[in-house]
Amino acid sequence: MNDQMLLLKTMLVSASNINIIKHSDDKKKRGLAWGNLIGFSFLYLLLGAYVAATCAGMAIFGMAEAVPAIPAIVIAAVSLIFTLLKAHGMLFGYKEYDMLMSMPFKTKAVVSNRFLFMYINSLPWTVIVSVAALIGYAIGVRPGAVTYVLWIVLSFFLPIIPMIIAVGVSALIAALGAGFKHKNLVLTILTFVFVIPIFFLRFFIEDMIENDKVEEVLNKSADIFSGIGKFIPTAKWFSDAINKNSVSSILLLVGISILAYEILFMIFAKFYKGINSKLSATYSVHEKVKDKDFKARSQIKSIAFKEFKRFTGSVAYSTNVGMGAVMTAIFGLIIPFIDVNSLITSMAGTPVDIKAFSPVLIVPVFIYFFTGMVSSTACSMSLEGKNYWIIKSLPFDMMSVFKGKMLFNILLFLPVSLFAFLMSCISLKASVFELAAGLLFVISTTLFSTIYGMRCGAKHMQLDWDNEIQVIKQGRAVTAYLLPNMFGTMFIGGGLVALGIIFKVLPLVMVIMAAFYLLLALLSWNGVKKLSVKI
Repeated sequence: MNDQMLLLKTMLVSASNINIIKHSDDKKKRGLAWGNLIGFSFLYLLLGAYVAATCAGMAIFGMAEAVPAIPAIVIAAVSLIFTLLKAHGMLFGYKEYDMLMSMPFKTKAVVSNRFLFMYINSLPWTVIVSVAALIGYAIGVRPGAVTYVLWIVLSFFLPIIPMIIAVGVSALIAALGAGFKHKNLVLTILTFVFVIPIFFLRFFIEDMIENDKVEEVLNKSADIFSGIGKFIPTAKWFSDAINKNSVSSILLLVGISILAYEILFMIFAKFYKGINSKLSATYSVHEKVKDKDFKARSQIKSIAFKEFKRFTGSVAYSTNVGMGAVMTAIFGLIIPFIDVNSLITSMAGTPVDIKAFSPVLIVPVFIYFFTGMVSSTACSMSLEGKNYWIIKSLPFDMMSVFKGKMLFNILLFLPVSLFAFLMSCISLKASVFELAAGLLFVISTTLFSTIYGMRCGAKHMQLDWDNEIQVIKQGRAVTAYLLPNMFGTMFIGGGLVALGIIFKVLPLVMVIMAAFYLLLALLSWNGVKKLSVKI
């Protein structure tokens, strides 16, 4: 086995949920691994059903030529976004960097191995989107055996170029910012600049579609995907390969993917050690000490400020956890200029009569999907890593540490949530009762997500990790927090709409739901207090 495959196998084995289920003696770890598999399987099923239905409808209504562009565009967008969010933490500043560099591995093998690890982790999304689109395409077209083979084989090449672009951008940003004192702030801002437009592309596309007739919607969708596909080379090559059996397109997609991979990592390997060395260097010796640096704070505020410094000092932490706050702030800024009826209709997938319920009270649920799905408290304890002993040696009781971390999460999400909701109230001319009910819901959900996240973070601490991404996106605590919260919020959001339509008293229903969240927050608080004594 060559160096690259040996490194890749080691990373896959150490991070595999299946490996944990088969070999771990820790029941909690095995339970969370099962939760990961079941939760993501459910998400894959939903995504696959949506893609298959869309592609089948387009193929049946005579727009089969536009169908191959759909998986190509979706895979390209998802690969680009996920890699941008992960690349910096995966490639730079990870724990075993010094150990790997001291071993007889070539630099190119080390770097490309970490790229391949990200590629393999993205394959489930790639496969489900591609296979679902193929099923929909086959229902309407009944293609020959060659089409099936081409579709499946070429799908594995679709994520490569977008991922290479993301890695190249991340490496370039890291190289440019390596000698800059505020490099992490620059990296974070530039990452948001790349990710946010891609995130909102969905809403701009859906805003262009009128849901009057199914055929009309599919026609417009076909035009949109065909138009976008012309500007994305991989989508164009994939579409031509499927629709026209173009040999040149097949060779371009495969050949350029392999060539770009080799060129990127041949160049990257030459500068990799230098970039990592500069990024790991400390600049504190060059900074002037000012009186304000010694400002006295209470224990809880000190912990909150420490968490803020960690948040702004880590690109992976700020982009993955802070994205919800940024999206909420943007939503608050644009809501006076958008048609809420069209937005709710596009989210529901079918025309909705917003007069049947209070539309302003759907906004808090929408906001909570931004701010509540990722809580800083779910991963903050695990992020202490090898520095956890410092917290234990300080004259702080653990409950004060928990309170400080919870205070930071509240300060991060509550102000932007209140801003977005108040802007929606002004835009939609909410009544006093609606305003009060919505504010109570926003506050109660923020408290619940903060405290429940802290409970999960403290109960499922994972201090032994290779890089931050493992605990920020894939940690046991994050999984335990995310899955119940996400499915529960989906259920509550649907229930609010249904009850509002049936009983015409959505404000009262929202007050009841807010009280329910406060009760859950109180139960979580008791759990946090018990954990503060145990750990």
